[in-house]
Amino acid sequence: MSQPIKKSVNVRLISTIQHPDAASETIHIQTTGELTIKGKQPYLVYEEMQNEKSVRTTVKLSSDSALILRSGGVKMRLPFRLGEPQVGSYDTDYGTMMITINTKQLKVEVGQFRVEYELLINEEVVGTYTLELIYTEAD
Repeated sequence: MSQPIKKSVNVRLISTIQHPDAASETIHIQTTGELTIKGKQPYLVYEEMQNEKSVRTTVKLSSDSALILRSGGVKMRLPFRLGEPQVGSYDTDYGTMMITINTKQLKVEVGQFRVEYELLINEEVVGTYTLELIYTEAD
C-alpha cells in the first residue's frame, strides 16, 4: 500500500446562501489547508473561524459524490450525491438534527470543487446553498 501524498494548499472558499424569502448572502474565505491523496481519493482539510470559533472542515471528494465533515465550533456531516437525496446531521446545543441534502449540481475537478444543494429539515427547504472551493498548491 502506497503512502498518502500530502500537499499544503491555499484554499479559496465562496459560499452563497439563499434562505426562503430573504436576500442571498455570499461569504468569501481565504485560508490554507492540506490536500491528502490516499490511493486515488483526495481529501481537503482546512480550518476557518466562524462566530469566533475555529471550525475544522474535511472534504472527501470523488467523481460522483462528496462528503463534508465539520468539527469544532460547528459540527455537521453533509453528504452529496447527484440526483439522490442524502441524510446528514447538524449538531446544535439541543442535540443532533437530521437534515436532508438534495444535490442539484456537483462538479469535482483537480483544484476545484463546486456543489449546489438544498438543505431540508423535516422535509421543508430551509435554504439553497452554493459552495465553491478552489485550491492551489502553496509555495
